[in-house]
Amino acid sequence: MDSRQRWWRRLGVLAVLGVLIAAILPDQAAAEPFRDVSPAYSEAVSYLTEQQYTNGVAPDLFGTDQPITRGSVAVILARALQLPMPAPGSREFSDVPTRAEQAVAALKTAGIIRGKRPGYFGFDEPVKRGEMALMLSHEHAYSLSGDGSGLTFRDVGSRYAEAVAGLVGAAIAQGKTQDAFGTQDRLKRGEFALFIYRAEMDRITKQLPKTYPDLADKLNSGTVRSIKLIGDSISAGMGADGYQVPEDGRVILEDGSTVYREASFDAASWANAFRTYAGQPRFGDIDFFNAGVSGKTAQWALERADRLMEPREDVVFVMIGTNDRIIGTLAQYERTVRKLLKEADAKSGLLVVMAPPPSANDIGNYRFSPAGINNVLKRISLEEGYLFISHYDAMTAYLKSHPDTAYGDLMETTSPHPTTKGYEVMWDTIRTALQLN
Repeated sequence: MDSRQRWWRRLGVLAVLGVLIAAILPDQAAAEPFRDVSPAYSEAVSYLTEQQYTNGVAPDLFGTDQPITRGSVAVILARALQLPMPAPGSREFSDVPTRAEQAVAALKTAGIIRGKRPGYFGFDEPVKRGEMALMLSHEHAYSLSGDGSGLTFRDVGSRYAEAVAGLVGAAIAQGKTQDAFGTQDRLKRGEFALFIYRAEMDRITKQLPKTYPDLADKLNSGTVRSIKLIGDSISAGMGADGYQVPEDGRVILEDGSTVYREASFDAASWANAFRTYAGQPRFGDIDFFNAGVSGKTAQWALERADRLMEPREDVVFVMIGTNDRIIGTLAQYERTVRKLLKEADAKSGLLVVMAPPPSANDIGNYRFSPAGINNVLKRISLEEGYLFISHYDAMTAYLKSHPDTAYGDLMETTSPHPTTKGYEVMWDTIRTALQLN
């Protein structure tokens, strides 16, 4: 079974489980916005409620700062992990209500959680951060164990070391302070939402292929006659040395009295590096058209999809979303970009989806983060089987592996645009992911 089939099977299970949510969880029906959910938690909480893993504790409260109980953790985890549910009727723990018996039994069978003592689960007892680390890192949960020998947390004993190291190494969790993980601290519902969400995204990332031969095969066979780039200023090349939009540049489209033109071929952008690569004689004559327009959104592109793309393009790249952070929510962006990508997929022989790089989130009136764009596009690409490249992940990894390189070397600090060096990293990422040798 391939990743796309696994995903749809998972969605089918979720649909069935959704019918049972009222019987499983004591929480009130989800409603947005929760007035106790700050921007730091909103993406995670939205994901968990949309996937029907959990709800709020009241119509307008998620309970972000409330301790989460072992019973709630068991039910949410069983739902998120899609564990096989045993037959109802087994009552091993006297304190587990009927509505949660199967979830608790499923986690115990998988070895992820166990009772506090024989016959007693501790259903209403709070969960500690160390216990959470053990559960999430388990091989039948998110399999995140790591090498604990390098941890600097003074409150992490040998029992928790590998689990904590796994979560920290995968950026699922971090310490409460530099020298304390908070192993014995009570876990709050908001914290747990973040940890589950990050673990889910980590699992999705691992399911996506790291490289794709499709475009290289098409280029080498000489069957590519057109390559179209759909995006905003990062596709156009703003921030790169030599960037400009010539007055006589190729017309992308005319929108009333406004004429949008292709950016200069001379800019040191990823698009022009790609243009040079695709222009090699061995590939034949390819119409390479950069239709990236500065300042535009996925909604703008969707409304003009029939003019931005021909009825049949050989290859289409889509990377857009940075400006959507100003006009709406992450959920609105997801709905829009899903439609845009379906249009692009229908009009192309090969669609490549790309997430933009990790621009700072405090340089404009932004309502969600580049990380949110990255996660949305990952989920959509896995569901639909699109080729996917994450410049967010690649640039983050590059900075981590090159300690002598600062964020400002790759990205402008007063805009969401890469520098010339950042565009070089983006092109290297594309070449590696698409096996363009």
